[in-house]
Amino acid sequence: MRSQRMMEHLIKATGNDREAKSEKDVGENARDVYLRGCDALGKRSHIAPYFKTEAGGAQTHLEGNRLVLTCLAEGSWPLEFKWIRNTTDITEYSPEYRYKIASLDREDAGVYQCVVRNRMGALIQTRADVRVAYMDNFAELEQRKTIAQGRAAVLNPPAVASYPRPQVTWFREGYKIIPNHRIAITLDNQLVVLGTTAADAGRYYVQAVNERNGENKTSASIYLSIANSVAPAELVAPVIVIAPKNTSVVAGANEATLECVANARSLDRLQVFWKRNGVRLTTGVDSFGRRLVISNPTSADTGLYVCEAALRNSSQKSTEAKAYLSVLESPYFTSRPNRTVISEIEKNIELQCQVKGVPVPKLEWFKDAVPLSKLNNTRYKLISMILQVRKVQPDDTGIFQCFAENTAGQIQAYTNLVVTSMSPSFTTPPSDITVTDGTLAVFSCETSGAPKPAIVWRKGSQVLASGTVQVPRFTLLESGGLQILPIMLSDAGNYTCSVSNTEGLVSGTGALTVLSRTFVSTAPDEQRVIKGTTAVLKCAATHDPRVTVRYSWKRGNRILSVSTGGRVSMKEGSLHISQTWSGDIGDYTCRVTSPAGNDSKTARLEVIELPHSPRNLQVALNETDSRTVLLSWVRPFDGNSPLLHYIIELSENNSPWKVYMGDVSPSLTSLLVSGLTPARTYQFRICAVNQVGRGQYSPETNRLMLREEPPSAPPKNIVASGRTNQSIMVQWQPPPELQLNGVLRGYVLRYRLAGLPGEFQLKNITSAEINYCLIGDLIIWTQYEIQVAAYTGAGLGVYSQSVTEYTLQGVPTAPPQDSEAVAVNSTTIKFTWTPPPQQFINGINQGYKLLVWPEHCPECITMVTIAPEFHGSRHYGYVTDLKKFTWYETVVLCFTTPGDGPASMPQLIQTHADKPGPVSRLSFTEILDTSLKVSWQEPKDKNGIITGYVLCWEEAVENESRVTHTLSNSTLVYKVTGLTSLTMYTLQVAAVTQAGTGTATSSTISTGLPPELPGAPSNLVISNISPRSATIRFRPGSDGKTDISKWIVEGQVGTTEETKEWKVLYERDNPPTSGDSLEIPNLIPFTHYRFRMRQVNVVGSSPFSQPSTLMQTLQASPDVAPPDLSVLSATETSLRIRWQPLAEADYNGNPESVGYHVRARRSDGLGQPRIETVNDRQSREVTVEGLEEWMEYEVSVQAFNAIGSGPWSSPVLGKTKESVPSGAPENVSAEAMSSTSVLVTWGSVPEHQKNGHILGYKVLYKEKDLEQAPQVQPVNGNQVHSLLLRNLSKFILYEVQVLAFTRVGEGPPSIPPTIERTKDDGYQISYRLDVNDPNKFTTVEVGSNARQFTVSGLNPESAYVFQIQARTQQGWGPPDEAIVITTEKRERPQPTRRLTTPQKGVESRKLRLQWTAGGDGSSPVRYYTLQTLELPDGEWKTHTSSIGHNNTSWDVDRLKPYTSYKFRMMATNDVGESAFSKETEPVTTLQDELTKYRRYEIVMTAFNVVGESPLSAPVELFVGEAVAPQNIQVKAVSSSQLDVEWQPPPVETQNGNIHGYKVTCNDCDSSRIHYWEKDKQNDTEKELVLFIPETSVHLKNLTSYTTYHIQLSAFNAAGGGPLSAARKGRTLQAAPGPPSHVLFSEVTGSSLNVSWGAPLQPNGVLEGYRVIYEPTAPVHGVSKIVTVDIKGNWQRWLKVRDLMRGVVYRFKVQARTITYGPELEANVTAGPVEGSPGSPLQTSITKSASALTLHWSEGAEGVGPVTGYVIESRPSDEGLWDTFVKHLPPGSFSYTISLDRLRSGVAYEFRVIAVNRFGYGDPSPPSTAMSGNLPHYFAALWYIFPSFKALSETPFYEEWWFLVVMALISLILILMVVFGKHISTVEEAVTLDNGGFTALELNSRHLNVKSTFLKKNGTRSPPRPSPGGLHYSDEDICNNYNGAVLTESTTLTEKPTELSESEVSDSDYEDDHPKHSFVNHYMSDPTYYNSWKRQPKSLKTGGGFEDSTPTDAEGGYYQTVVTQHSVGGVYTPTGQPAPGTRTPVTGFSSFV
Repeated sequence: MRSQRMMEHLIKATGNDREAKSEKDVGENARDVYLRGCDALGKRSHIAPYFKTEAGGAQTHLEGNRLVLTCLAEGSWPLEFKWIRNTTDITEYSPEYRYKIASLDREDAGVYQCVVRNRMGALIQTRADVRVAYMDNFAELEQRKTIAQGRAAVLNPPAVASYPRPQVTWFREGYKIIPNHRIAITLDNQLVVLGTTAADAGRYYVQAVNERNGENKTSASIYLSIANSVAPAELVAPVIVIAPKNTSVVAGANEATLECVANARSLDRLQVFWKRNGVRLTTGVDSFGRRLVISNPTSADTGLYVCEAALRNSSQKSTEAKAYLSVLESPYFTSRPNRTVISEIEKNIELQCQVKGVPVPKLEWFKDAVPLSKLNNTRYKLISMILQVRKVQPDDTGIFQCFAENTAGQIQAYTNLVVTSMSPSFTTPPSDITVTDGTLAVFSCETSGAPKPAIVWRKGSQVLASGTVQVPRFTLLESGGLQILPIMLSDAGNYTCSVSNTEGLVSGTGALTVLSRTFVSTAPDEQRVIKGTTAVLKCAATHDPRVTVRYSWKRGNRILSVSTGGRVSMKEGSLHISQTWSGDIGDYTCRVTSPAGNDSKTARLEVIELPHSPRNLQVALNETDSRTVLLSWVRPFDGNSPLLHYIIELSENNSPWKVYMGDVSPSLTSLLVSGLTPARTYQFRICAVNQVGRGQYSPETNRLMLREEPPSAPPKNIVASGRTNQSIMVQWQPPPELQLNGVLRGYVLRYRLAGLPGEFQLKNITSAEINYCLIGDLIIWTQYEIQVAAYTGAGLGVYSQSVTEYTLQGVPTAPPQDSEAVAVNSTTIKFTWTPPPQQFINGINQGYKLLVWPEHCPECITMVTIAPEFHGSRHYGYVTDLKKFTWYETVVLCFTTPGDGPASMPQLIQTHADKPGPVSRLSFTEILDTSLKVSWQEPKDKNGIITGYVLCWEEAVENESRVTHTLSNSTLVYKVTGLTSLTMYTLQVAAVTQAGTGTATSSTISTGLPPELPGAPSNLVISNISPRSATIRFRPGSDGKTDISKWIVEGQVGTTEETKEWKVLYERDNPPTSGDSLEIPNLIPFTHYRFRMRQVNVVGSSPFSQPSTLMQTLQASPDVAPPDLSVLSATETSLRIRWQPLAEADYNGNPESVGYHVRARRSDGLGQPRIETVNDRQSREVTVEGLEEWMEYEVSVQAFNAIGSGPWSSPVLGKTKESVPSGAPENVSAEAMSSTSVLVTWGSVPEHQKNGHILGYKVLYKEKDLEQAPQVQPVNGNQVHSLLLRNLSKFILYEVQVLAFTRVGEGPPSIPPTIERTKDDGYQISYRLDVNDPNKFTTVEVGSNARQFTVSGLNPESAYVFQIQARTQQGWGPPDEAIVITTEKRERPQPTRRLTTPQKGVESRKLRLQWTAGGDGSSPVRYYTLQTLELPDGEWKTHTSSIGHNNTSWDVDRLKPYTSYKFRMMATNDVGESAFSKETEPVTTLQDELTKYRRYEIVMTAFNVVGESPLSAPVELFVGEAVAPQNIQVKAVSSSQLDVEWQPPPVETQNGNIHGYKVTCNDCDSSRIHYWEKDKQNDTEKELVLFIPETSVHLKNLTSYTTYHIQLSAFNAAGGGPLSAARKGRTLQAAPGPPSHVLFSEVTGSSLNVSWGAPLQPNGVLEGYRVIYEPTAPVHGVSKIVTVDIKGNWQRWLKVRDLMRGVVYRFKVQARTITYGPELEANVTAGPVEGSPGSPLQTSITKSASALTLHWSEGAEGVGPVTGYVIESRPSDEGLWDTFVKHLPPGSFSYTISLDRLRSGVAYEFRVIAVNRFGYGDPSPPSTAMSGNLPHYFAALWYIFPSFKALSETPFYEEWWFLVVMALISLILILMVVFGKHISTVEEAVTLDNGGFTALELNSRHLNVKSTFLKKNGTRSPPRPSPGGLHYSDEDICNNYNGAVLTESTTLTEKPTELSESEVSDSDYEDDHPKHSFVNHYMSDPTYYNSWKRQPKSLKTGGGFEDSTPTDAEGGYYQTVVTQHSVGGVYTPTGQPAPGTRTPVTGFSSFV
């Protein structure tokens, strides 16, 4: 209301009477009044936008012209503009009010509109229709049309795209067609020919002109044909050919035209007229009546028009056509809204916008340039062209605009709605901001209020921005905020936003902090580095000290990952890239980021490298010259550095490569090779050189062969060597290449006996590749003469000089003569003999062998070798260390290297007698107080004839009481008397021979005390364990009242099994030093042992001690070296070593740590040995690389383990292959002998650099600085060290080098080249005046060393002609001529002008240079000098100084492809050099073509006039790669190895020469293998590059039982070929890894559930698991280990129910594939865990007729609330608790059990366990025992035996009637046996609910109990059968069951089956045993117990578990389950047996 009153006040103040004015006038003036009122208040800053001009309607522009659309508008700042084309936004809002199109395209045509906005609202300008003038070509297709004669022909013009529609002119046969009474051209440019005749036929076409752009187009031809027909009648009724069309026109247009064309015969009488409303029109009709033109049409002209055609003076019917003309009217307003509408909040307003037009216009409303239909504001209602705004809100402030449009046009009107009565407030006030100088700062100031508040921004008192004020850099935003751009440091401070309207004023302030901008002060520089070096791109920044900066680098658009110490690292902002390669090429951007701004700088890094090899090298014979060939190639990749030159090498007849031309111009791609020799083969290769160095050689060319001739020289280096005693191996080398004269076809070898006449024997070797021959069937040890000749296709060459050689030796054929043997003493025999005749030795006598063996042991041979004595005729020798007094057979034989000859006749010789050995088996009997009887046996070693015995005795402490008796040789027993009672005596017995008394055997004995067998040692303890020994400490057993004479230690070796065989490890005759310990030597390292001992005295041996505990010796280094070491030459620098892997018994340690060291050291002791380490114990070969060429090595191998290395094997010699020399000849010198010859001398190649046999030398020479390959002069043989070079050029500097060569190839030439100049013969200088007689010269001769001459006495200012010519021994050469002007005014010449490089003369390696000569300075120009500059960073270099003075153009060669250059020149005259000319513009040479067999990276770039775009990502391209290998086979060898074999690609697909699969290196071929695990390619893919020539590989260290995909690719010189199709292979199975985890659940005091996860590495098909559990400490002195085997891999859990409360158990779980894997171990304590609930209370049970109900009450809750209950039951026939019900809800305190779930006749006890989140609690006390329903087969006994009713109270088996029944059944069985009845096995399965009585199978129970925690009373229930899938075993030290020792171990046998899905449970022994148990009842009675013993396995009882008919599929075997408790019984509430088990047969036979 306040604003309304203010408005009224303002209107009155202006003197305008509101009531006197109309509402329309008031509305139109309201805006001005309101603004003036605001001005009066000083707040004029909220003027809505308005257009100063409207759009200009339609406008046409030429295609390609520039278009500028302007939107002139005013209003409060800020004003923003955007542009719309065809209702689509094409720009965003911006201050730019113009829209520009630099070059119009026809697609730019459309309707354009401008939208302007400020804070008051937005306004749309009327549309501007922009049209683009263009014109395309006509369609090129010709048209043909045929019309019957007399008919009208209508020809449509060919289609042409054009705007505006072109003006069309028709032509016929080249003549323009003028419309007349027969021809009409319609408004649609159709040509109509009326009344056609034959003359109208012809070619028609159209010329179209676009009047807007002036383009003129001519169409294709239209051929009109007139068909002849019957002559028509005289008159033909008229026909309208072109009928008028309905037409619309806008009122006010200039005219409207209707068209009508008719045809008739005759045309002269045809008339056409127009009618409207039946009235004929005469105005506006043309002369032929075809067109009606209505000028300035109005709505009154609207109507139907009729065109009528008729024949004058004819009765023919006329015809007519009709058309409707519509006159349209543009929209116009009948009522429009006021420009400004003011409204208070919650008021309703109406905005009128009423319009008319024809047709009726469509009306659309916009608010702030947004259609109301999109706003979906329900307060906006459009009712009959009136817009109602209901309950005005502040958001309604803005501009409402209405558009009215029909087909005639569009108009618009708008109003500004101002909402008042709301004071201003901030919605987003200004806040403090921090910015960087030079950037943008934006303060927010968003407000609300009505009318929309005006905003003024100030800094201090200065107004920066408002609706009327705008300071540069400060912009008021549409949102009300302030934008400052760019920011300066001085802008820092406080900024205030003042907001006001008519209702009030508010303000807010924000602080601006300006930071100094961060910028890069040290930018990276462009760099070019060599591949593999380090590039450093420097980068440093200057920044505000208040901020921190961070550096980052990008290559292209990818952020680089840098790391400290990595290949790419960053140091203080600078980027360091080590080991640069081509992948590092690119633009690198250093980006500095900080809160004060970011900055970046970019630099280019180029990595240059060696050039690639030239591609597609081709060689072709020259048809005109047989000694030349033509080489061509394709230029290679230059390594990012322009090529300098090429090096071409050739190989002649497979000889080593040699340089043919060392400096071939880089511009060449072909070359004529001359100077070749006929009858040879040649290959060529080429490499490129750039500034980095020499690149790889190209693949060699195909070999060319010239005409053949027979060899002119024999094969060389013929070597013969005896191979066997009847064969000789002959080897040779081919004849010298120079004298081979063709392709070698083979050899002819001939031989005969040396020195004897006779014919040669011939052998033809038909292969040139074979350079050896084995001559067989020769005479033993005979010399032969051998010759070899070579032959080619032209014939046989000359034979070589004879070589002689012996066949190898044979074995002697005669024995030594006159051999004798004689015994020298008791252990030695002497031999004497004479050598066999020489002719029978058949070789070189290597010596003699003396052989002796005992008479009755021919295999016990002792051999002594004696060297031959050539100086004496009689030989002798000795054989020692023989047995004494023993008969020996003796022989002697002669032997040569091949073997032994025949032996001499045997002689029987006896060795001499000696003292005997000790007697044996000394013993005592009849020991009395004063006497005893001593006995003994003869000595084992008699050593002669026993003549008697000596017996001595004495008291042990009285040495003087010794008594000696001599006895006969037959006395072996003697009674000693006269002894003292109870006295210890020492007795000795010794045997006597003729040689003397032998060693005495002694023993001690006490009179009166007979000796006994000694006792067994005990308490064996192992200590001091070392790799090869251990100490046994023991308690000796009793000595048996006499001395212990021997200790014997036995052991079980290498096993942990107790049943392993025992063997003697150590015996000791003397007593141990310490008395109670023995050190056992000679043990095997890292081996398991178990020891036992016994001791021996004179009586005998003691029993063995108890075995010791199992021990393992420590590891030691291996004792032996790997055997069978062999060495093969692999390459020039490598040896391949093979050996047999060490036997596992020799590992002496952990097999996983065993490996091998291979050592290769030079046999001459020089240099360092090379050692290779092989970590695979199964490996049997290795290749030692990096050796020297042609060097002999000693190779040894040793094994090692984790402890150390074993001994080295005996060295084996091996030699690397011959190679090219690595050094050049020394002391090369050259001396000029004349003007055409030079003598070259040199020394030998140093010995260590020869690398083979030096076959000769080559002298390389060429003119110095001449860019061509040197000439080569070979020197055959290594003894010649000089060569005279002839036919040289005179007085020329020559470079001379010498190299040596072997058969493999050439070594390097000598460096540096030796320089020598040939001599000169002199010069002649002639001169004359230029005007004199041309033949009259003054002549002067000078010496050969002169290089200048001064001529005096010449005329000044005269021109002279000078000539100079040289002389040799052959005469004078041609003269060279020059003109000289004698003057004092000479100057230096002027530089050349207009130096240019035409683009058409630019090639890849050369270009054409043109220039204009400058002034010569009065002295003739002698020559020009050209310099080149290689861009971007090269230096000016002189290219040539030999450009003639007459030249004005020059071909500049030796340039690099794709390289930019600049050029400059200078001229030289006699005065001096000119200045350099002006540099040319940069010019870039062209790119070379690709080369075959190479790899390329291709990048692309776009460029325009501004410059080039960044490079694209590189794409790799292979040119000429080989296809993939074929026939790939993958074989599994082990669990970690696959063998892969393949065949090479076909030759035709190799695209080059593949010589095998070699090491990947320069110009080497190889093969590459990819392999990965199935479905894990990204994670496991690997690549292996082979380094071996074989087409196979061993893939090792693979994952077990894993499928691998394997691909191969072949390599040739072009690089890697495509990958083959993937082949699959799967490794074999191995032991699995440990299970992934072990978990415990449902833990109670006696049971738990253990579960585990499958192994993460199954390594095969899992076949089952093994669970082992035991207490961690013995319980009551008993330690128990329980093993459970589970078959199948699906079950990973087990219920264990035999635990003891409070005991800690260790569980181990293993998985099994082909064997068991490692264990996973976990501990658990049996019993409730801390926090679990207490036991439930007040357990009771009640019974009804059909159910039992168990009741309990809640016990202690524990730490957490009870989450449920579990009920356990214990049947009376088992006695173990088992889970009965799980998961009872926590609120339940009773549970009803149906009697159907209980087994009949069995009593049950129940207990309850509470469960919370911590686990199971203590169980409740057990309930009273309750039984289930009785079996129906007891129903008959109910009435007979009333006491049966008490079954629930008294078990039936305690009733008297049960005993009677048992007795009767037993009697029947006895009678059946007595009468011979056979009791067959009943094999019927019985369930517990079929009325039968279930047999209990007591004889199948495991009663031989191991490791059981027994009750004191020793009773327990027998177990139930377990599922076949489980196998239990107990390992214990207890063998008692119920206190009795059983005589037989019993087992329960079942057929193995898979586990069912039921719970696997394990019965438990419990403290609370049931009072009544069937088993315990009879178990407590020994009479019954003895009847339960298991029957022997050979007997078949009725109660055995057997299948009815085992089939093959079932396996026919049983798995044994060994346990004394119920194992794995599956709980079946209904009484059914567990799936997979067999139910015992009916009856009681199983326990009777």
